[in-house]
Amino acid sequence: MKAIHYISVFAAALMMLQACNDNLFLEEHPKAMYTIDNAFETSDQITNQLTLCYSSLYNWYANTGWNIMFQYKNFGTDIMDQPYFRSNGVGWSNFSSGRWTTTSGNISQVWSELYRVLSFANLALRGCESETIQWADETHRKNVSGEAHFFRGLCYLRLGELFGGVPIVKEYDEANHDDYVRASREETYQFAIDELELAYNGLADYPSMDGKVGKGAAGHMLAEAYLAMGVLTGKSECYTKAANYAQSVIKLHPLMKERFGVRANPKDNSSYHGIPTYFPNGSVISDLFTAGNYDRSAGNTEAIWVIETPTYEQSDEYGGSVISVMQMGMVARDLNWAPEYVEPGAAAGPWKGTSHPVYGGNFSAYVGGFGIAEVGPTQYAGYDVWTDPDDLRYQAEVTVRRDFICFDQKHSMFNKPVTREMLDPNPANISKYFPMFAKLQPLDDWTYRDTDMFHMNYSSDAYAIRSAETWLLLAEAKLRSGDKDGAVAAVNTLRQRANCSTMYTAAEMDINVILDERIRELIFEEGRWFTFLRMEPQVWKQRIYDHAMYWKDYPTYSTPIAWDLWPIPQDIIDLNTGAPMEQNPGWK
Repeated sequence: MKAIHYISVFAAALMMLQACNDNLFLEEHPKAMYTIDNAFETSDQITNQLTLCYSSLYNWYANTGWNIMFQYKNFGTDIMDQPYFRSNGVGWSNFSSGRWTTTSGNISQVWSELYRVLSFANLALRGCESETIQWADETHRKNVSGEAHFFRGLCYLRLGELFGGVPIVKEYDEANHDDYVRASREETYQFAIDELELAYNGLADYPSMDGKVGKGAAGHMLAEAYLAMGVLTGKSECYTKAANYAQSVIKLHPLMKERFGVRANPKDNSSYHGIPTYFPNGSVISDLFTAGNYDRSAGNTEAIWVIETPTYEQSDEYGGSVISVMQMGMVARDLNWAPEYVEPGAAAGPWKGTSHPVYGGNFSAYVGGFGIAEVGPTQYAGYDVWTDPDDLRYQAEVTVRRDFICFDQKHSMFNKPVTREMLDPNPANISKYFPMFAKLQPLDDWTYRDTDMFHMNYSSDAYAIRSAETWLLLAEAKLRSGDKDGAVAAVNTLRQRANCSTMYTAAEMDINVILDERIRELIFEEGRWFTFLRMEPQVWKQRIYDHAMYWKDYPTYSTPIAWDLWPIPQDIIDLNTGAPMEQNPGWK
């Protein structure tokens, strides 16, 4: 299933290459001129058009190494930032640093990428409405149309969350326009809801193959969209609808509660790189993030929408990148000992100027990779939020690694675990040391191959949506509708699955409880800015003031946040000469 879907991602590009190699293309009198009115001749061509939507969104969800989209989902929040101090204070949560401006190329790229996916979906919908296309049956047409409506709903929801009201473009158009008008934020949300409901009614309960979206994906996004609409308008019925959609998704995609998949079988005596395939210390949580376990075809009912990554063999033969998250590894080469651990003749730090003599496998699996980009979780997300010692989501050497073996053979700590307390506590040093989460990179060599040395590459898929997040949308809907007991039950369902020894009570339940649980369950999965900006500004701003990296470690470089939404890219405003396009408040 994975191979079929992965190859289909490149089908549209391969078809274009074939056309260029066809001798008929060189004839003086071509048979036809293709326009948007006759762009499609078969239903397969429309399906391949939607493949462009999937491939364009790959980098939104696959935690790839130099991925602007992944960074912008999280940078500057209470989740992650650049974990080192620069003299000019350019961390992302220092909003006066010049990172966040109306002319930021990265913000413009987020806007452009979303509208690019919309153009693909709009063209596909035009094909679905054509009377000349032959379909296998009406169910097939409805499913393809449902996928296109899903992508339109998803993109407008994201645009509405990040930017507020935006221009709504319903048709694919080859002409250039300079007179777009922003809809209101409520209108943008409503259009997203309308599209997602069309998707929900058109899509099958489960996707036709791994990597596709089904009814559960549309229902999940509807729950989020109705939450956003409820926060914006104050209409309580929005929370009821959010809860209803969340519950329908949970029914389709129940949580995994028992061990499963490729490393859970005690009778499996195979090994790779000398690492036994069976992982006796594993849990259902570690199994959820083990390569080979992401899809429904692997028995994973929790998976709603999985981003398919090619296997090594597929990447070698057809191209395409396996996931590379080297930037998420601690910066081992820069870390120094605390003064009391410095020893004459030894290196200044436990991983300086030395190879890795302890293990014969992949360096990345033991110290978190090369750490080129120096990106990591905040103190809060990496340490402080993990208050329950029994939480399987923070299980040492299974789902997280907090201590790393010293590689310096000249130091007395050689081959012993180095704890955070042994390192120089200066923020410019210690902020480069942080836990390594198995959901981003494996903690042993089992999935690596020898050519991955010093890199974070491994062949694993990624979740775009899984139903654990749906449970947290349900909790929020219950809380906002005044049902604290229902919110507690939803949050505690996840905590029980994670074997936590402590549970929340109704007296403790508030929005910060849910935001904390989203970190524990969804760290590096959710788009934190999407979550933040659909909420009340006072809620997310206080989270940043309390937990963001530069606010905590370098408060002199932080100024109060003057804006509630991201800025409309200035180049979009400048090009729209035929009609005024207002900038969001708080931006110059």
